[in-house]
Amino acid sequence: MAPKTTLIRTLLCGAGVFLSLFSFAQKEAKLYEKGLESLGQHRYPAALGYFKETAAIDPQYQDLEYKMEIATLLSPEGDDKALSKILSFESSYGSTDDHYYYWLGQIHTRRYQISEAVSAFEKFHQKIAYAGNAEEESLEMVEHSTQLKEFFNNPDNYEIHQLESPVNSAASELSPVYFEGENELLFASDRKGSGEKPFAIYYTKSGPNGWEPVQEVKNLGTFTRSNANIEVVNDDGKLFLFREENGGDLFYSQPSGSSWTTPVEFDARISNNHLASHFFINEHEDRIIFASDEDTDGLDLYESFKDPAGGKWSKPAPFYTSINSAYDEDSPYLSPDEKTLYFSSNRPGGIGGYDVYVSYYDESSFTWSEPKNMGWPINSPNDELHFKMNDNQTSGYFVSDRLHSKGGLDIYFFWEVQKVKIEGRIFDETRGAALTNAEIRFRPYQYLDEYFSSSIDQTGRYSTRIIGDETFKVEIIQNGKIILEEKFEIHDTSGEPTTHFKDFSVK
Repeated sequence: MAPKTTLIRTLLCGAGVFLSLFSFAQKEAKLYEKGLESLGQHRYPAALGYFKETAAIDPQYQDLEYKMEIATLLSPEGDDKALSKILSFESSYGSTDDHYYYWLGQIHTRRYQISEAVSAFEKFHQKIAYAGNAEEESLEMVEHSTQLKEFFNNPDNYEIHQLESPVNSAASELSPVYFEGENELLFASDRKGSGEKPFAIYYTKSGPNGWEPVQEVKNLGTFTRSNANIEVVNDDGKLFLFREENGGDLFYSQPSGSSWTTPVEFDARISNNHLASHFFINEHEDRIIFASDEDTDGLDLYESFKDPAGGKWSKPAPFYTSINSAYDEDSPYLSPDEKTLYFSSNRPGGIGGYDVYVSYYDESSFTWSEPKNMGWPINSPNDELHFKMNDNQTSGYFVSDRLHSKGGLDIYFFWEVQKVKIEGRIFDETRGAALTNAEIRFRPYQYLDEYFSSSIDQTGRYSTRIIGDETFKVEIIQNGKIILEEKFEIHDTSGEPTTHFKDFSVK
């Protein structure tokens, strides 16, 4: 009887191993499928998480290595990773996976490598068109990336700087406001990360070594993400905020030493006007512009005026017809002279999701101009919100979740710059001749994700316009590879239309 019992135990043990292996196989298959589903939904960090769990069970599972590389490069943790691995997959998946060039185009777009993105999306379109699949979406990708290339090749006259710690953090920072000659800053952040209203208001000021440690202004309360919006008006630092009381009402607080007083209601007569949290109030405190979806499918801008005689607020009316669209308009900001309006919108024809637009008031016709996209680098392939100008109207702040943001949304500072023309010739020392069929890019060290580029013609010459007073990282790119990196400085603040000359040699 003993041998038979041993045999049964052995068979049962083997069955247990088989069932265990089968269970593992089921688990890895489910995790992998969840990863593919998240990848298709563009939830890249979630996809990466599922793929990592799959790899912990079986690193060789199907095409896991390939899909994990895509998810990594489209997630924040892969922003600075080299592209050599994904490019090495071109020889295999470039022919077997119809979507290889789609993913490659998305990766290049995320890194603001727009010329490379155009090339990848063109190959994707050609591939699926040849296979007889739907062409419209792929053609839209080609058209959009080509439009992005126009934006990126013609940056506007602004330079931007991402605020460092302790202002920006791994959390989201919203609604920056500044006063006292741009030396003091208030903003909202969910860095505490708990509760139904995780956002609080923080204060910091500029010191000799940058922004000083931030302090929470506790008596201003806490906010949801949608209500985390504040404004400071007048030179005395009067601070406005929105609370969902009486159908939505404005409150204000006065500076008191290094803090602010407990907020009180601004004007009881405005509470029946159905204001919304994303508001702007002017310096005279008699005009309010806000974004609301109460009477529309999306967000539109509305405005209300205070009657100087009776003090009554007008019923909110939609802003001028050229401003609102079938899409969302949000984050209004009006210049002190009330002749320039800035706002964010996700309307078609922009660079990314929400872009910043500007419109100008014509006093002779009492009309607002057609909104103009503010271009790159203010706008990016991601979202830009809460755009506000300083008193000088040449600098200001906004928030964005663009490439290399520390958290969900970060605060960026921008200022107007002078541009100068630069031209020269690129010499290929190996061939002993001019370098051709290449591109040169000037990346300002203040913000390396921006660049000023020029193609290099058949005589090795280039020509472009760059910031007049800056240190650059110069890149020369040929066949998608960087063949030269060099530091270059230019110091020209004259504002005169001068042309600078600089030659480069490639070994």
